[in-house]
Amino acid sequence: MESLYNTIYKPMFPEHSYTTLVATMLQSLKQIEVGGRYIDFTAPDFEGNSVTLSEQIKGKVALIDLWASWCGPCRRSAKSMIPVYEKYKSKGFTIVGVAREKTVQTAKAAALQDGYPWLNLVELNDAGNIWFKYCVGNSGGGTFLVDQEGKILAICPTAEEVERILEKMLK
Repeated sequence: MESLYNTIYKPMFPEHSYTTLVATMLQSLKQIEVGGRYIDFTAPDFEGNSVTLSEQIKGKVALIDLWASWCGPCRRSAKSMIPVYEKYKSKGFTIVGVAREKTVQTAKAAALQDGYPWLNLVELNDAGNIWFKYCVGNSGGGTFLVDQEGKILAICPTAEEVERILEKMLK
């Protein structure tokens, strides 16, 4: 795929927005894997304040949760993490959610309805291409568990898998 991109697509469409997007995804594919390092970003919270991910998760085991109000599986996954979050938040675990939305109001309403107790950010209209950087561009979101150093421990783990990892790491 990378060869086709570099030899055909990129030369044919050098100014097209998808050219940049594909380049971002190809670069991310080399990084977003177990053992790779998470990709930092800045996005607004529900009140419009800019928040940088690395500042929120520094020194903690963190679950980066890419979700959306329209994504049933994302929301079920996030809700399943609430007991894990409550059990381990005082031991060095955090969750940062990033809602992919068209309006802040839809994200706020969904987070309130589902009872997410952690920090949630919102990416309006793919402004920062966060989902594409994490290689879940047109899917139903994803979760990425990272250690205190930023290394990816698991991709799309279940709540049970997260808890097993946290039991070992945060005694």
